[in-house]
Amino acid sequence: MLIINDFFKRNKEAVSNQMEYLLNKTGGKIVSATRFMKQKAFQKEDRLDKIYIYPPILYNVLLPFYVLFSKDDIHIFEEEPSLYKRLICNLSTRKLYISMYREPYHEYANHLKKYKNLSGIFVESDYHKEKLIQYGFKKSQVYVSYTPAKVPRKNNEKKLDLSHVNLLFASWNNAEGDPLSERGLIYLLNLLVINKNFYLTVLLRDDKTAKFIEEIRSRNLENKVKLLDVTEKELIEEFDKCDFVVYPIQKKLTKDIPNSLIDGIARGKPVILSTIFGFSKIVETEKIGYVIEPNTQPIKFDIREKEYYSMSKKAFEVSKKYTKDLYVKNIIKGYKEKINDEDSDN
Repeated sequence: MLIINDFFKRNKEAVSNQMEYLLNKTGGKIVSATRFMKQKAFQKEDRLDKIYIYPPILYNVLLPFYVLFSKDDIHIFEEEPSLYKRLICNLSTRKLYISMYREPYHEYANHLKKYKNLSGIFVESDYHKEKLIQYGFKKSQVYVSYTPAKVPRKNNEKKLDLSHVNLLFASWNNAEGDPLSERGLIYLLNLLVINKNFYLTVLLRDDKTAKFIEEIRSRNLENKVKLLDVTEKELIEEFDKCDFVVYPIQKKLTKDIPNSLIDGIARGKPVILSTIFGFSKIVETEKIGYVIEPNTQPIKFDIREKEYYSMSKKAFEVSKKYTKDLYVKNIIKGYKEKINDEDSDN
């Protein structure tokens, strides 16, 4: 399988991890670009694993050659509709699969319909599949591949201390928009001001922290906020140390199923998020956390132990379908079903 995305950051970025899970199962190669997060091109260890990462301009130049001369079918991880990739892929005779990692909308659906060899679309939730069907796609064209947790599943063993509630924000990204306000970091600082028993840990993916540190100091929260750059092992430890994983996003960005929240429930952690995420519907239905409205003032939380432990237990149960093995299994199943359908037609 030829796996394509416009960016890649090994071990540090969720969609990149999903691409690599698929590569390890199917073989083939990954072709991508150094869009952000200090990813370097032409790394020997990447090439040995058949991961080819180019500077953006060279990536765009070479992409037609990879697509047109590919002996493998093609799987594109698409953040936004790309006319360039569609024009290239429509010149190929290989079967094409698209992984969407945002909520479908009308213009995106129309874009997908213009791919000539589109054999399957993989979405992150049943709700996304329903929307594509409403936009005119056949049920047999759309497959659900639930967002996989990066961390292994484990029950929450931490005892809740209501005098010191630990919040974890693991969705730092300075690559787009105004990350402090749009991703809910300013909201979280104001939440700490109101809730004196709340403490915040932010896991970093770059060193652009000066503005955020100013915001922390202006609220006298230096003793309540930690900024950490962690290793893989430390990442799991930080999830285990927290009481809630939080992502109160204030503006629609890209992913509709945040990987950091999936990692949180995999460790039995309830979540706090906004209604902007489609995942908020699952959180409300399954009662695995708190859902807030965007662009509102933070409130004082009244957390009860019994309620907390119930949310924690349910979060771990919900996480059983968000695993790496099931993610890859669902995609491979989609590939095989399409091949079987074509064989039966012949």
